[in-house]
Amino acid sequence: MFFKGCPLRCAWCHNPEGQSAEIETMVRKGGEKVVCGRDISATELADELATNADIMNESGGGVTFSGGEPLAQAQFLLEVIPLLKARGIKLAIETSGYASAPDYQAVVSQLDFAYQDVKLLDAEAFKRWTGGDLSVVQENISWLRKSGVPYSFRVPLIPGVNDDATSRGAFAAFAAGSKIEYLPYNTAAGSKYPMLGRVYSLEGI
Repeated sequence: MFFKGCPLRCAWCHNPEGQSAEIETMVRKGGEKVVCGRDISATELADELATNADIMNESGGGVTFSGGEPLAQAQFLLEVIPLLKARGIKLAIETSGYASAPDYQAVVSQLDFAYQDVKLLDAEAFKRWTGGDLSVVQENISWLRKSGVPYSFRVPLIPGVNDDATSRGAFAAFAAGSKIEYLPYNTAAGSKYPMLGRVYSLEGI
């Protein structure tokens, strides 16, 4: 489930339509218009997702909250989560970890799994490439390590930013034995920007 709205502005973001919390329209080549986003209540969303509950339960799957940044809508998540858990649906989140500690802990503590992004380990580089404060993520990761919630770190490898051998070694050391996944750069990452009337800053890498 992709949520709109994200407090970060990662230069390599491949879901730019998820950055703004507002409903947007993408215009594809040929003029086809695609509406990105919709307003929906927690009950309506839970009912819609629950239509596949039997399939998810049989397969061992569930619902993953992604985005954007799902924790940007933490209060909405706190309404949806108990409605889905009451139906026996397993829940996970894919998050940048860029949220207040109370929101992060309130949501993640109720989930079955967390995919926690680790984009950069240097505060200055994090600020340059994402626009955020690394200490916010570090605080939440520190809690996650001790929370008992199963998790995996995910590192998006961006050419010229964090994909060199030194950076990979630093990421491995940071994981300290926890599961870590390296995600290859999506060469089509910038294709959506023109559809939104925007310019992709990493074009050509």
